[in-house]
Amino acid sequence: MVHYKELKQIPENVLMLTGESLLAKRHLPVSPGVTAVIRNPEQSELLYEILREEYPENHPLELQGENDYSAITLEELKTIDLSGMEYLVIPPLPENRTFENFQNTVAILRGPHGCPWDKKQTHQSIRNDFLQEAYELLDGLGRNDKTTMIEELGDILFHVVLQTQMAVDNGEFNMGDVISHVNDKIIFRHAHVFGNQEEISADQVSNRWEQIKQRERAKQHKKAGLLDGISRSMPALSMAYSYQGRAAKTGFEWETEDDVWRKISEELEEFNQAQTQQEKEEELGDILFCIVNLARMHKIDPETALRMANLKFYDRVHYVEKQAQDHQQDLFSLSREEKEKYWDEFKTTQKTE
Repeated sequence: MVHYKELKQIPENVLMLTGESLLAKRHLPVSPGVTAVIRNPEQSELLYEILREEYPENHPLELQGENDYSAITLEELKTIDLSGMEYLVIPPLPENRTFENFQNTVAILRGPHGCPWDKKQTHQSIRNDFLQEAYELLDGLGRNDKTTMIEELGDILFHVVLQTQMAVDNGEFNMGDVISHVNDKIIFRHAHVFGNQEEISADQVSNRWEQIKQRERAKQHKKAGLLDGISRSMPALSMAYSYQGRAAKTGFEWETEDDVWRKISEELEEFNQAQTQQEKEEELGDILFCIVNLARMHKIDPETALRMANLKFYDRVHYVEKQAQDHQQDLFSLSREEKEKYWDEFKTTQKTE
């Protein structure tokens, strides 16, 4: 056991913090891949809340006093009286759990003796791969599948680190630039938390954001149009939802749900009267745009709603397909009546579960 009071020099790979400085934060400000020593630890329950952001409940800790030494776990820390304790020693986590080690892994992949595939990638070449990972994460979120969420968040993190490493290799920017930019932006947009603290609603926060974003764009000499900054690469339903939400914050929206329904009826009639394929396509787009407005009024994300409907359709078709296989048939040979029978059978089964 090392007693840190007796050391004239802190060993390599050990960082020392005061308990007071740590309690002023919400997250341990050092890499969990090194040994952290908290001098004069206090408020065990708050310390526990901070440390559990990085460390598992069973992570070993050491408490050192003038003539006392205790080996405990993080979970035990929250109930311990820290009076008279001089140091709380936090051994490092395995390297594979640290962000810095992961950055090093990606840098090696892009290095002279790295992977040929990773080395040849560019900012543009992996755009579609990133989009695919984002959709896979959305699928896991929709199913509340924790295992998939961990895996897909990791895949997205890989893309973030890989894109940044490409920029480092090209002399464009580094991870510090990425992190400092988003950190400063988040703090600036949350003055009610990091500035003069005040109690405001989520809707008030959202409305302030739009005003702040407008000022940010003007400051950066960017186009300050209301809808500028919403990506045109988004799925169409999400784009419509974002456009309408931002416009609504200026009062640019229907006043009542009845107004929306009247507009939907109007667009349906125009669709029925359309003569050409181009006219029908345009009117169908208007119908969908109005339906997005209806979804927004009910605080429903239309992209998520349609995704869930797609998955529901998948499950029902899969059930009908399995019933056909169980009867030595396939979907092509089933009659319409048989398809509807199995379809309704599955719906009834789902309702009773």
